[in-house]
Amino acid sequence: MTTRNERPGYVIIAVLIVIVVLTLASYQFTELMSANHRNSVRHADATQARLAAVSGVHYAAALLADPGSYYGDLDGNPFAEGAFDEQIVRRGSHPRAEARCQLVSVVATSPGTYETRYGAVIDEAGKLNINALIQLDPSGEMLFSALTMLQQQTQNPYLTSEVIDAIVDWVDADDDPRTGGAESSYYLSNPAGAYRAKNGPLNSLDELLLVKGVTPQLLYGNDRNRNGQADDDPNGSGTFDRGLADYLTVYGRELNLDAVGVLRENANESEDLSGLYQRLNTRVGSELATYILAYKIFNVTTINSATGLIAGGTSQAAPQLGSTGDLATAVQAALDAGTAVNRRRLKSLLDIRNTMVTLPKAKDAPANAPTVTVSSPLNDPTRLPLLLGTLLDMATTTTVVEMTPRINVNTASKEVLMTLTAIAGSSSSSTTSSGTSASTGLTEADVDNIVAKRSGLNPADPATLTGAWVLSTGGMSPDAFKKIEKYITGRSMVFRVHSIGYFGEGGPMARVEAVIDTNQGAPRILYFRDLTDLDIPRGFEPPR
Repeated sequence: MTTRNERPGYVIIAVLIVIVVLTLASYQFTELMSANHRNSVRHADATQARLAAVSGVHYAAALLADPGSYYGDLDGNPFAEGAFDEQIVRRGSHPRAEARCQLVSVVATSPGTYETRYGAVIDEAGKLNINALIQLDPSGEMLFSALTMLQQQTQNPYLTSEVIDAIVDWVDADDDPRTGGAESSYYLSNPAGAYRAKNGPLNSLDELLLVKGVTPQLLYGNDRNRNGQADDDPNGSGTFDRGLADYLTVYGRELNLDAVGVLRENANESEDLSGLYQRLNTRVGSELATYILAYKIFNVTTINSATGLIAGGTSQAAPQLGSTGDLATAVQAALDAGTAVNRRRLKSLLDIRNTMVTLPKAKDAPANAPTVTVSSPLNDPTRLPLLLGTLLDMATTTTVVEMTPRINVNTASKEVLMTLTAIAGSSSSSTTSSGTSASTGLTEADVDNIVAKRSGLNPADPATLTGAWVLSTGGMSPDAFKKIEKYITGRSMVFRVHSIGYFGEGGPMARVEAVIDTNQGAPRILYFRDLTDLDIPRGFEPPR
C-alpha cells in the first residue's frame, strides 16, 4: 500500500508575501515616479515662467532702443500705463499652457501713495544720480547739498546728516572723513568683516548698504522686495514706504547728440569760422547762426534783464537798431576779408541772451555815423522757448560726446526736481528752509508747475527733448533756467525694467529686474537680477 507524502502549505504563504511586497514596491516606485514627474513639470513651468520674464526684458530693450518703436509703438512715453503690451512668449492649446510676459512698475503718485502700472518702465534719468554729482563736484559738496534737500523733501528720518556725510565719503576720491562720515579707517575696524571705502563711483545702489548708517529700511523702506506691497502688511493697510531707492540711481548715460542721433555742432569752434557758419546755418537756421558768429567776432553789449539798460546805463533803444540782414552782411564780409577772429567763447548757449552785437563801421564812415546794433533773437520772450529748444538740441559748447548724466525734468519727481535748487546753488549759496536757493532763483512754485504741466508735452518736440518747454508751459524765468540748464535734460537713455513671466491661467510666476542702456539702437543690459524668490507675498497679479 502506497502512502501519500503531504506537502507543507508555507510555500504558498511565502509566495503571497513576495507578491504583496512586490506590489507595494511597485506602488511606491510608481508614486515616486509620479512625484518626480510632477516636480519636473513644476520645474519646467517655473523655468518657462522665468524665461518668459527674461523675454520681457529683451522685448523692452528692443522697443526702447529703436526710435521708430519708441515714438510709434510707445508714443514717446514708455512710463505710462499700457505703453507696452502683454506678450505671448509660447503659445499653447489652452491658457494654462500659454507662457506670457508683462512689464510692471511701481510709481509714486503723491508722497506716501503709490500705484502699480502694468506695461510701463522707470526712467533712471528721472532720479538723482550719485555718480554724476560726484563727477561734477569731486569735493562732494554738491552731493551733500542734494541729499540734504532730498531729506527735507522726503522727511526720511533715517537720512541724517551723518549718513549723508558717510555716503559722500564712500564715493569721494580722498580718504579723509567728513565731520559725521567714515572712511577706510572705520570700515577696516568693522568686527563683522573689514573692507575699505570705495572712494569711487558706485556699481549698484545696493552697494550703499556697505556705508555706515545706511540700512535696508533707509534704502528700500518696508518694500525691500520691491513688489509694491509692504513686507509686513500684505493687505496694503497702514504706512507704506519705499525708501530712497525711488529717488536715487547710479546708472545714467547721455550722449551729446541731437534728436536724430547726430553729433551736435560745437558753437565754440574757433579754427574754421566759415565752416562753422555754414554748419550752424544748416542746423539751427540762419538767424541763430548769424548771431552766434557775430557774437564771437564782433563787439557785444550786455543788457540788464531787470532794467533793460545796456552798459553805461543807456537805454536799450538808444543805438540805431539793425536787422538780421545787416548782421548777416557784416558777418559774411568779415569772413570774406579774413578779419573774422574768434574773440569769445560761450560757457552756455544762453550767453547770447540779453546781448546786442555792435556792427563794425565802414573804414570810410564819418565820425558821427550812428552805431548800429542788432539784438539777439533770444531777447524776444515770445520766441525764446522755440528758438532755445532748437538751439539746445542742435548745438553745444563742448567737444565732449559722453556727457555727465543730467536729470530729466519730464519724468523726475518733485522731490528730485527740488534738489536742483541745491545742486545749482551748492557752490555759491546755501539752500533756505523754504526750499528756494537765492543762487538759482528756482522756486517750489516752478517745480510744481513743471510737475503739473508736463503731461501734455509732445515727446518729439525739441523744446521737450531739451527741457526748454519749462520757459513757456512751465512758466520758469529765463534767468532761473540758465542756472539749471546744464543739470537738466528732457530725454532718457537708461531705463529700469521689471518683467514678470506667467501662464495664462494659474501656475508659477517669475519676476526679473534689469537696467537697460538703449545705446543708440544697440541696447546693453547694465544690471540684471532675478527677484522671483523675493516676491513673497506676491505683489503683482497679472491678467490671466
